[in-house]
Amino acid sequence: MMKMLTTQLNGAFERIYEKEELRIEDAARALSQAIVGEGHVYVIGTGEMQALHNEVESGPEALPKTVLYTDDAELSHIDRVIIASRFANDEEALALTKKVQAQDAQVIHISASTKEENPIQELADFYIDTHISGPMLPFDMDRIGFPSIMGMLYVYHALFVITKEITSEYE
Repeated sequence: MMKMLTTQLNGAFERIYEKEELRIEDAARALSQAIVGEGHVYVIGTGEMQALHNEVESGPEALPKTVLYTDDAELSHIDRVIIASRFANDEEALALTKKVQAQDAQVIHISASTKEENPIQELADFYIDTHISGPMLPFDMDRIGFPSIMGMLYVYHALFVITKEITSEYE
């Protein structure tokens, strides 16, 4: 089972790399603009994607000028907000996206698209698909192993690395 899980995770990360590389680079440029300018980067996750909060607050590699988003945050066009949810049709994430964009901040959204409508995919300024939309491994006539957080963290670290590369040119 461990070998199968490893193979499936490698495949998921490879799909993100192959299909989302340009979107990740575009989003990293937007993050860099906020960081080298007067803006800030805010993050918020819904459901299990709140793991992003721990990564930003306690992890060894948080983007500069990054804080957790709160409902009373005063945003402007120079700010960027990373919103993470399991799926692109998450109602809470959709409401957050609309609220943030009403304040002219740009939204970078990380989630898996679904077969149904994906309003966030259309609404977000930058949408990055994790391509992890369900359990990966067969088990007793069912499927298990739904590493949605791992996909989101892979995307976050890709954003981190590329943003650091871009901002290092301004240091």
